[in-house]
Amino acid sequence: MTQTSTVTRGQRTRRAPGAHWLDFGRLRLYSYVALVCYALFFGIWTFRACVLDVSGVFDPGGDFVVFWSAAKLTLVNGGAAPYDYAMLGKMEFATVPEMALGYEALPWLYPPTFLFFVLAFGLLPYGLATFLFLAGGAAWYAWALCRTLPREAWLTALAFPGIAVVLAAGQNALWLAGCAGLALACLRTRPVLAGLLLGLLTVKPHLALMFPVALLCARNWRALGSMAVTALGLVLMALLAFGTEPFVAFLGNANRAAAQVENGAALLVRMATVFAAVQALGGGTALSYALHGMVAAAALAAVVYAWSRPCSFALRAAVLCCAGLLVPAYLWDYDLAFLGLAIAWLGMHGYRNGWLRGERELLVALWLLPLCGMTMGERLGFQPMALGLMLALGLGVWRIRQERTGKAPRDA
Repeated sequence: MTQTSTVTRGQRTRRAPGAHWLDFGRLRLYSYVALVCYALFFGIWTFRACVLDVSGVFDPGGDFVVFWSAAKLTLVNGGAAPYDYAMLGKMEFATVPEMALGYEALPWLYPPTFLFFVLAFGLLPYGLATFLFLAGGAAWYAWALCRTLPREAWLTALAFPGIAVVLAAGQNALWLAGCAGLALACLRTRPVLAGLLLGLLTVKPHLALMFPVALLCARNWRALGSMAVTALGLVLMALLAFGTEPFVAFLGNANRAAAQVENGAALLVRMATVFAAVQALGGGTALSYALHGMVAAAALAAVVYAWSRPCSFALRAAVLCCAGLLVPAYLWDYDLAFLGLAIAWLGMHGYRNGWLRGERELLVALWLLPLCGMTMGERLGFQPMALGLMLALGLGVWRIRQERTGKAPRDA
């Protein structure tokens, strides 16, 4: 008995001939290394900002100042106040004085419906509110991933660099991607709850565009109806609470943001869109919109293809998450938290059904993709994030085609 157990343990420590290099042992090791790197990065950053008080070094999560400032202004001056750029800028500079040293104020670009979700943070001190916002978002997103993946994959999911990028930026993408992840996880069993969660995504409308298309193609009327009722309810609540002025101001701010992207005033190297990639390469506005429109149309067609006919739900979910990132022309690297959901669904499908040649290497590259905005864009003069999203979408569509034609994947 002892000898047999020893042989079994020894066999487990050696990879079988022809086995793939990315086994569970290495996957765990790389995930631990990534988590340690994040801890060191944020630890050093926080020490320099809070203890050494280095000039020009902001605390982690700097973008949260716009959420907190918008909440404070709304509580004091009403729902239209955050859309007043001058008023909002004064609040931001008063909250984070370092911003006045050559930095511009952050505009409030969200619809009035999103104010409901940040008002409570405005009642708290800025530092505490920042911590709760970021920690809560990370926990919410982690719960969505753990509801999606088997236990042995949780560590890799939690080490996804997209989480670190959102925490560094101080953005809301983990909250929104968590809603989408939980909605997809319960869509087949609790469609009304799934629709409610998807309705919350409309506080960032361009990220919610593909979800009603998918539900319509799947004829999931309960989820679609729940999503519509939730979105409409948020709009009616905002109208009753704030009036029509914030909605008019929101449209005006959205137009100004679009103009900044078109004339190159936005930080294109951190935008994960085809439009931004073409603009960064010197393409004109018309060409950028044309190429982006072609890719967006292909992404829409992919969602219709995936959700109109039966196939594995994991592939449907992956295609939907990837297409939702390719359609909007305005998308930042921190929004690639949604890509983590696509990687989770694609990885789970490959593990259960066999891997295509090169598929695991592609998933590793996609796993690293959110880091490209901060590390590669300025050096290359070209932003590869949109290309990565297109490859991820293509993998999902190819997998669906193979499944429907009865072709088994070739493991390698």
